[in-house]
Amino acid sequence: MGEATPDGTKEHAGAAEAITQSPLDQFLAAVDKLDVDAAVAPMTSDCRLLTTDGRRAEGIAAVRDLLAEEVAMWRSATHRITAQWHQDDVWIAEVDASYELEDWLELKDLPRVFVVRVAPDGITDLRVYGAHERALADHDRGDHRLHIGGRWMPSL
Repeated sequence: MGEATPDGTKEHAGAAEAITQSPLDQFLAAVDKLDVDAAVAPMTSDCRLLTTDGRRAEGIAAVRDLLAEEVAMWRSATHRITAQWHQDDVWIAEVDASYELEDWLELKDLPRVFVVRVAPDGITDLRVYGAHERALADHDRGDHRLHIGGRWMPSL
């Protein structure tokens, strides 16, 4: 087992531990580098993506386009996995996400949950849920992006 770090997260030592095999490690490392091609590399040709603001994509080209659209709005991103586990072909991770947007706005430690389904050839389904759901008054402006208090909220 891994040992707890000062912030309460677990560090997992040794490649033999199943947790180090998480498909999210590679995906989030690529997203944090703003590298869309590397982020979609572990995905299957028929993969699906659901973002926190409800946008969906199906098929590798559509998933790549949606990720590229999202990442284009960031100056930087950091996703820190605070806990993760798996059952059969499903991986679940609690993640603290921080972003610096194009307009220099910094959003820190937004809670996210990633649910990933995998097949032998890669990630087949990736769903991202966030605790920052829009208020009913923050209606859809037609751009299919989540706005809270008049500001855009990243969806990964």
